[in-house]
Order: sequence, then structure tokens, then C-alpha cells
Amino acid sequence: MKPYEIVCLEGVPEQKRLFCLSLQGILNREEPRLYFLDRENGPERHWIDWYRGYGLEGETISTDTLIEKHASIARGYILFDPECGESANAALSLAGIEDAVIAPPSLTGRLEKQGLSILADLRNRWDRPYEAAAWAVEQIMPRCDLHTLGTYDQAERLRGFPTMDLLSARKGFCLGMTINDADFPKEAALWEKVQERAPDHAMMIGWHTPRGSEATYVHFASSHNVRVFCGFAWNMSFHVHVRARGDYNQDHPAGESCDPEGRYATLVLSDGDAWHSMCDVQKKFWLHPRRGEFPLGWEVSPSFAELAPAVLEYYYRTRGENDCLVCGPSGNGYNYMSAYEKREEYLRESARLLETLSIDTIWTINRVVRHLPGGVIEHLLRDGPTGYTRAQMEEFGGIKDEKGADLVDPEVIGDYMRIFHDAPGFFQGWERIPGEAPRWIEERVWCPTGALVRGSAEESIGHFERAAGEQCRPAFVSAHVNCWDADMDMVIETIQGLKRRGFELLRPDVFLETARGAPHKGHTN
Repeated sequence: MKPYEIVCLEGVPEQKRLFCLSLQGILNREEPRLYFLDRENGPERHWIDWYRGYGLEGETISTDTLIEKHASIARGYILFDPECGESANAALSLAGIEDAVIAPPSLTGRLEKQGLSILADLRNRWDRPYEAAAWAVEQIMPRCDLHTLGTYDQAERLRGFPTMDLLSARKGFCLGMTINDADFPKEAALWEKVQERAPDHAMMIGWHTPRGSEATYVHFASSHNVRVFCGFAWNMSFHVHVRARGDYNQDHPAGESCDPEGRYATLVLSDGDAWHSMCDVQKKFWLHPRRGEFPLGWEVSPSFAELAPAVLEYYYRTRGENDCLVCGPSGNGYNYMSAYEKREEYLRESARLLETLSIDTIWTINRVVRHLPGGVIEHLLRDGPTGYTRAQMEEFGGIKDEKGADLVDPEVIGDYMRIFHDAPGFFQGWERIPGEAPRWIEERVWCPTGALVRGSAEESIGHFERAAGEQCRPAFVSAHVNCWDADMDMVIETIQGLKRRGFELLRPDVFLETARGAPHKGHTN
């Protein structure tokens, strides 16, 4: 068995966590040596057990032992300013390219005892976070590997974010600025400089700041041909080195028959492509004892074939016949294709990767958005521009359920159909897309989300009934399971209720294949 070391960070102050994450990035650059537990009984422990099957055996050590045993691997340390959170982002970017760790003043004595010297002191340099970020863009960013970018918001409190280890290991660049150009134009201009300089299809990790929004963050990156990977997963610098032991295989149906009077439904768990969902076992939905009894789709991140191969392999090796692994929005990265200038390259690379993963089902999200002054977010919809407040964007139901958030773009649909020629069809939309129904293009279906499973089974079933009632028979209703406002027991109750009402529940790939045989090809009531 190959040894590695495990450190539990439960109770460790955030400033010390920042140091630990930067050290983890250095230690794990070439091989898996250091693994963190965010808390003693957190989801990270699941992979310790799984990795024993890959010949890896961990030994638990303390943070004190970590410093004494491994701090000297660094070339030195970068001192950040606890009173200026953005200085920690600048320090992390600088530390990556200097093979250094970052540290608060409270750790300097211990690090110097291990033979480390200070390489840069970032204390008392700036009065505002923006000034620290602007300095980093001018002085550090040109030296970094911009294939890996990160957003870590330090405005409210200083934090050690998961994925900082991967950014440090890859010598990437990070900021805590927003892309909200309407209310914070100077901050957005910094990201404009960074993403303009980044290579095509670079990787953005972390997540947007509260001063922006998910939709505008993803749209901004898409418009710069930067792939977005949502979430904060621990130990990515470790996972990347554990190779899969076999191929990624799942079988798909062909030639499914369609009942002309049928009502068909499929459910897919949302947000599974987010790195934290991949690493916390799909928010533990996957561990439910009744998982596999009913047809269900599970979004996964194709990027894990490169970034966490053995984690991805876990889902293939433990799935049942009713479990279908689906590519999460909208390919090899969470992006909006109407904004992605080089989407031909993005889609072709996604198609190549999905073929190796035996995934023929893709769930897409496509939004065209921009910030307006005062916190308004404008969405371009089928009936024209619509503005939402940030509160409206975050709620489920209400005005967004009436008007929607996604744009169904015929050019984007055509590109998916042309490039993913083996896919039986496609899904679109995190939530319901009002006024849109399944459309057939050369015998394949583009299926907008018709329902959102959340809150209660009764409420969710009502969404299916409404969507099916808007279509002629056979009716096809696809739904996202809102992983933030549902649990597996409620999902099972919803499935059972749908069956009692005459819906046929299908895996997403079977659902799309069945839709190919629909006689009417897209009529609505």
C-alpha cells in the first residue's frame, strides 16, 4: 500500500487553513501525499475508504506535525495581511509561482524554525481590497499559468477555500473581485484583463462573489472562452493523481417504442456536475439505500476524467441499471453556448470526451444576461429582455417561474445536433422554461425543462401535470430535482405519485430515445 497523510482541519482557524491549503498544493504537485478532512465525519472520509482499493493507505497526523514534517519543502513564505482579505488571494497566486506557502503573522516564528524565510510581506500595503487585486493583476498575473483561474471572495471574512490547493499546485491566478460591471466597473475591468489574457478554454474554479450573480459570472467567462467549474471541493490536488483502474462504461438503449397516448417523465438530480457535489457523493443522494430502485439521472462533471479519475470511476462502478450518468451543463464546463465565441471547439472537445465516458445524454443551460445598475440582472428571453432583482433570481417559483431564465437559441441547438451526432436528444434549463415545449429536429428531440422537483411531492407532481397538459399526447416532461430543496425520500414519493397518475418514469437516455418514436413530433395544446 502506498502511504499518504491525513490532516483533520476541524477547529483549525481560517488563517491557518490558508497556510495548510498552500502547503497541500506544493506537496501534491507530483503525487498524492496530503489529504484533508474539513471535519472529522465529513464527506471527505468517504474517499479514504474508496482509495484503499487503489492501493492508498492514509495515516492521520496533526497540523503541528504537518508543519514540523513538511513546511521545509517550501522555498519560503508569503506573509498576507489578516486585515486585508484580498492580500491572501494575491499571496496565494504569488506563492504558487514561487514554490512558497502563504502565512499569517501568527505562524512566522514556527515557519522560520523550520528554516523558511520570508519572500514577500504583503501587510499594510493597501487601504482597499481593489488596490490589492489591481497590484496582483499588474505584478503577479503575467507570471502565472492562466490555464487555471480562481475566484475566492474574501470581502466579508478571510477564508481558506477548497480548490485553493489545486490553484497553488498549478501555479494559477485568483482574485476576489466581481464581474458586475454595472455597479463595480473597476473590479470587473480587472477580470476583463485576466480573462482576455487567459488561453482559450482556460479553467475558472471557485465561485462568484455576492456582489455578482451566477448567471452573469458564467456568461462573462463564456464570452471570454473560459470554462467554469462550480464549487469548492476539497483535495483536488490529491484526486488528480489517483488514476482510474478501468474504462468508463454504461449501456444505452436503442429503438425504444412510444405509446401514442403515453405520458413520459424523467428526473435528473441537479448540480451533480459541481465539484463539491461530485466529491460529497451527490450531496449524499447517491448513498440512499433505495437508490437504484427507480429510474433517475445523475449529472456528473466530465472534467473529472482528468481531474479526479477515481472519483468519477466510483459512480460507474457503483451505479445500478436504473442510474443514468448525464453530462451536466453544458459539456466539459458550466457555460452558456450563446455567449461562447469558440463553441465549435468547446463542443467538439466535449463530444470527444463524452464518447470516452459512454455518456450520450447532456443537460444544458443557456442564458444571455447582463448587469444593470442597482443590482438588476437582465435576461434575454424569447419575448425580449426581462430584469430580475438578485432576490428574484435566487427564489424558486414567482416571477422567474412565470417568465423563465433560459434562452432557447436555434443556432446553439443546431450546433449540438450537428456535433453530438450520436446523442438521442438534449435537455435544457435548470428550472422550467415557460412557453417552450419539446421540439424535434431530424427525429431527435430538444427537451426544455418542464418541471422542478422541490418542496413537496404534491407540489412537484403538479408541475408535471401542468407541463404534460400543455402538450398533445404523447407528452414528454423532463425535470430537474432541486438538490438544495429536496431529499431522496421526497424524490421517491414524487416518482411513486407520478406512476399512480399514469406517468411512465424513464431514465433520461431511455426518455430521449422513446421521444424519437413520437408520432406527432412536437404539437402543443
